[in-house]
This record gives sequence, structure tokens and C-alpha cells, in this order.
Amino acid sequence: MNILAIILSFAILAGLGGLMTLGRRQRRRRASQVPDHEVVKIARGVPARIFVDQDVLEGPRKGVINRSPADLVLTADRLIIATRHGRVLELTKANPGAVRCTGPRRLIIEGERLRKSGSMKVRLELIVDDAEVWAAMAVERLESARSAM
Repeated sequence: MNILAIILSFAILAGLGGLMTLGRRQRRRRASQVPDHEVVKIARGVPARIFVDQDVLEGPRKGVINRSPADLVLTADRLIIATRHGRVLELTKANPGAVRCTGPRRLIIEGERLRKSGSMKVRLELIVDDAEVWAAMAVERLESARSAM
């Protein structure tokens, strides 16, 4: 009887873990969702490291390397980066941030995210197959700052 209880407990915990993972994935998809006719370029499930200067409840923490798959969506007037924490950063012409390519497949995006307590600085390090193209398109469309490689 004890073995059956252990197996049942393990199955329940595994099911809850699967539901939590599914919920994170759906939160990332919803946060990066824009109408199809607005999308210029998109990348899903890109490995990312997120650095922030303030803790976010149920989100990235200050002073820690927060790793998460990210979705990048570039439209005519904004660049959206969403992770399992939701929409982490949105760059626009009013809030252009900085986008640069530091090497092959390495894209760095920096910007500010407004919160009730003030602005929060966000830095994302992404591994994207066509990082140079992402950087060039973001600079062209959003008039973001760009550093040389």
C-alpha cells in the first residue's frame, strides 16, 4: 500500500510540473502575440539571459542570471521580447533602447521598462541565428542606438 501511495504522489507531482511548464509556455506565447499582418520578423524559443536592476514579482530577479527561452517579435514600430515571465521588454521609437550584435549569433538588447515604482533597466543576451539582421532591422525601424561589433 505504501508503494502505491508513493507512485500516486509522484504521478500527481509530475502532472502538476507539466501543467506549470505548459502555463509558462502559454504565458510567453500570449505576451508576444501580435496580429499576423503586423509581424515583420519573428523568432520563437531563443535561448536568453536576462539581467534586471530591480526584482520583479514572479519574474526576473536582480543580481541573478535569469535564463529562459524567449520570443522575439519585430513589427513596423516595436520590438517585443517575451519570456516565461511574460513581456520583459518592448522597444518603440519613444523608448528605443540599444540593440547590438557582439559576435556571431550573439544579440544584446538593452532598454527600460516602466513600472509603478519607476523605470527598470533590462538587458537581454540572446543567441539568434541571424543576429546581425535583427540588430540592423531594429536600428532601422526603431532608431535604436547601435554599437559596432
